[in-house]
Amino acid sequence: MLRAYLPSTRVGRSTLSRLRRALARGAASGTVGVRVVGDTDWVGVWRAHAKPFQVGRLTVLPAWMRPRIRPGQVLIRLDAGQAFGSGEHPSTQLCLGAVERHVRGGETVLDLGTGSGILAIAAARLGARRILAMDDDETAVSVARANVRANGVERRVTVRHASGLDRVRLRADLIVANLTPEILAGILPHVGRCLAPGGRFVGSGFGPARVTEVARLVRESGLRVVVVEARRGWRTVHAAAG
Repeated sequence: MLRAYLPSTRVGRSTLSRLRRALARGAASGTVGVRVVGDTDWVGVWRAHAKPFQVGRLTVLPAWMRPRIRPGQVLIRLDAGQAFGSGEHPSTQLCLGAVERHVRGGETVLDLGTGSGILAIAAARLGARRILAMDDDETAVSVARANVRANGVERRVTVRHASGLDRVRLRADLIVANLTPEILAGILPHVGRCLAPGGRFVGSGFGPARVTEVARLVRESGLRVVVVEARRGWRTVHAAAG
């Protein structure tokens, strides 16, 4: 079963029409059922159930809670709002773990599909010198900028409303992309140009059925697959330049 929430807008109606046409052509079997769901304060629902969690040295704390941090822990204050990246999703936690392992201080980091800004903030709090965080969703950009300011790392983190790597000119020590296989396929041909010598690429946002495909795309981009990590049904590929 595939369950999706679509907005009652032109884009939502167009997506529903394309899905129905695909079923009619025999691209997949099944039927489409539609139910109208009333407006819900999803942000309020998330805030009511949000709680702190840890990934390695990182402690992610809902912004309205008082911190209780152990020595050695690195604090990230977060209010995801309507942006992806509360930190609770397995793919986000896999990426947080990668940032925690690879950032030692002074790096340049590129965060593609930044959402709430959680990965960019983690990199800054761990000591990265320069972070460029990108997202093609204006709401996410606004949320990420607010979170960057709340964590006091705005001098090192730039949040840009953009997609793709065509206009990116920096050479990053670490590129993190928590996206979908389809979007990863579009950016991977350009990743090598944006990686510094010895740099690392971390791609996440896919399940076990897409590992072979994503790994092939990574190799075709000129990178070397180092390891594939798993967490609760999600996968993350780690790759190295050269």
